[in-house]
Amino acid sequence: MTSISRRRLLTAATAATASSLLAVPAVAQGDAFPSRPIRVIVPYAAGGADSYIRPLQDTLSKKHGITLVIESIVGAGGTVGANRVKRAAADGYTLLFCGSGALTIAPKLQNDTLSPADFEPVINLATIPYVIATRKASNIRSGRDFVDYIKRNPGKLDYGSPGIGAAPHLGMEALAASLGTSVNHVPFSGIATAVQSIMGGHIEAVIGAPSAVMPQVRSGQLWPIGVTTRQRVPLMPDLPTLAEAGAPIDVTTHFGFLAPRGTPSAVVQKLAAAIADAARDPAFLSVLEGMQTPVDVKPAAEFARALVAEAAAFEPVIAKLPRQ
Repeated sequence: MTSISRRRLLTAATAATASSLLAVPAVAQGDAFPSRPIRVIVPYAAGGADSYIRPLQDTLSKKHGITLVIESIVGAGGTVGANRVKRAAADGYTLLFCGSGALTIAPKLQNDTLSPADFEPVINLATIPYVIATRKASNIRSGRDFVDYIKRNPGKLDYGSPGIGAAPHLGMEALAASLGTSVNHVPFSGIATAVQSIMGGHIEAVIGAPSAVMPQVRSGQLWPIGVTTRQRVPLMPDLPTLAEAGAPIDVTTHFGFLAPRGTPSAVVQKLAAAIADAARDPAFLSVLEGMQTPVDVKPAAEFARALVAEAAAFEPVIAKLPRQ
């Protein structure tokens, strides 16, 4: 499939969802909103998930009068930033943009009471698979090499992830468990710092979002091992799945916007409609396609269901991991 064809498919799919989201009745409580900039907390190191929403800023500002001020607040697998939003006023002027693991996985490992019930889902923006790669000097250069090595050498492979409780962490642990072996987790404050570490030769492998890992793969600085989905990803058609190498896992993460619980529905709907509209802009789709990041606009109710399903899927893996 050509780049242009993929973009057309993305545009059509996103436009269909956006059209339903744009059909929001005018409600007085939401009509005057927003009257000032909206703070968006991203609970990871800069250069990771924030890169998915910065391309929305121009359209949201010019077309919808919405100014996003994006701030990275790092710590505890995303729970530090998420708790900051949980405690914020429920007026729509503080939002959370995160991967679902910050609400469904990390709190359980951090002994935190945080949960999706503390928030009003606004909209899912992207559903992201993960890529495993190894350092250039490694002899592990394919999915089969990777599977064979970790099976023969339990606990010896050092791998980096965006942090304890992040979905990539759980994805790698699930992969090892499915093969009856173990790997050594080296957590970082975000995927950008994990990639810096592997580039410096400090760890053997990394697992993270395509936007962070694939540029180094394309430049020949990392070996691509595989993607964590059952089927190959259209934006990365040449990258095999781990399942093809004998590790049958299927791990993706929903990245979306959430507001503090109790935020007026009119405000949530207005935000959702504006974001959905901005997400169908060809310029936005082109930027995310360049990052091999699949745009996947889902309305609040569907996003909420995805959070519940993800939490249930990871529960068996979480139960075997030590609490922090």
